[in-house]
Amino acid sequence: MVRVGIAGLGGMGSTHARAYAALPNVQLVAGADLLPERRESFAEQYGAEVYGHYQGMIDAADLDVVGVCLPTDLHSESAASAAQAGRHVLCEKPMALSVEQCDAMLAAAQEAGTLLMVAQVLRFWPEYARIKELADSGRLGRMLSVSAARIGGRPRPPSWFAEPARSGGAVLDLHIHDIDFICCLLDRPKVVSAAGAHASSGALDVCFTTLTGFSGGASAFAQVAWAAGSIPFREELRVDLEGGTLTLCPGEESGVLLTTPDGAVEYPKVARPEAPTGGSTVPNISDLDGYFLEVQYFAECVEKGQYPDRVPPESSRQSVEICLAAKQSVETGKPVELR
Repeated sequence: MVRVGIAGLGGMGSTHARAYAALPNVQLVAGADLLPERRESFAEQYGAEVYGHYQGMIDAADLDVVGVCLPTDLHSESAASAAQAGRHVLCEKPMALSVEQCDAMLAAAQEAGTLLMVAQVLRFWPEYARIKELADSGRLGRMLSVSAARIGGRPRPPSWFAEPARSGGAVLDLHIHDIDFICCLLDRPKVVSAAGAHASSGALDVCFTTLTGFSGGASAFAQVAWAAGSIPFREELRVDLEGGTLTLCPGEESGVLLTTPDGAVEYPKVARPEAPTGGSTVPNISDLDGYFLEVQYFAECVEKGQYPDRVPPESSRQSVEICLAAKQSVETGKPVELR
């Protein structure tokens, strides 16, 4: 049985808790949050111990795993502290606010011999996973290009997302989804070129990033925006290959559209998660989709003592590096070459 404690009981902490509670090989034993109302709700729902600070939970609770669902500026110190206490860590994205903070997390896990994974959820989201499976299969030939977009309303105070010193702004908090998935498809680029616009807060909340120099010769483009006002959230993904195009298609039952040069149109079947038997009763677990699947995967890695090679923490560090390179490119007006 994998014993889990969650640091941060807000939106993502609650999402992770629902997923953990559905797993028969997991016991949700503790949670930590500064807000009393969140602690009370968590304790009532899961019968778990609660703490006012994550360090108290790490020190006192009998845990195998700490789920870090705190604001991004706390990721590095809390993950390192958990590793030093011998806990495995599943940390929400982005990994951290700087490459140096990412390195500190990696070093702490390596020294302690614990597992570290960052919750880059698109790698587990059924439609995205199916697109990767089809692109990697060879059926459609070599990948030529990838384009993606992720656009939503700008967070407002008092949300910590509205503070660039805590969240990194849209270029780090939101853009990292598509940057990470592009690299999951194409590996590491050599050059990052970007243009964008800063919000009044100083955050880079609009960014257009081009990635080139991938080993297979493909190129990629990603757009992100936290736009002013309340606008509907929108995400896009298209993968162009020699023998066809794969498109994220939310309006269709499959969610994935495959087209080929001869005019053929397919909607490939996409597997959906099902709540396993034996866990606590959690309604509508399929609504969690990728969140459930990433939590399930990490719990299995911990149980089996296996490295999380589906989302290596080094790849999450790279995604932070690329987003920060995009920020640098916007600010200097010049492309950034990655070492």
